Amino acid sequence: MLQNSIFANGGLGIDLGDDGPTPNDLKDPDTGANDLQNKPLLSSAKKNATGTTTIKGKLNSTPNKTFNIQFFSNPSGTNEGKKLLDSRSVSTDATGNVSFTFSTKKAIRLGQNITATATSSTGDTSEFSAPKKVVAQ
Repeated sequence: MLQNSIFANGGLGIDLGDDGPTPNDLKDPDTGANDLQNKPLLSSAKKNATGTTTIKGKLNSTPNKTFNIQFFSNPSGTNEGKKLLDSRSVSTDATGNVSFTFSTKKAIRLGQNITATATSSTGDTSEFSAPKKVVAQ
């Protein structure tokens, strides 16, 4: 599920078990729909005076693997994936952790929500992360 616009569908944009939000689990050892791929955790989304928005977060998933993190902007109050901003490749360490920072000059208004997904090298995509509201830096 890469480079899609998913929003305003009345439910979760991506629901891996058709049972509501799936919690992350340490090192992501489980199986199920999309191997129940863990979602990223966004810690901040800040826009500076020059118009650059910087998003920070982390992912805990399968150790020593590469993941594609996709970033989306959404209207305030929504938490799916309306507008794809970009993606970044990240690799987890031996404990399954990776931190990331993504910056963009694309037009993102203060108050918009940012979400992200993680996709494994085998094509398993997570649910959307919890939204992070863009604030002034």
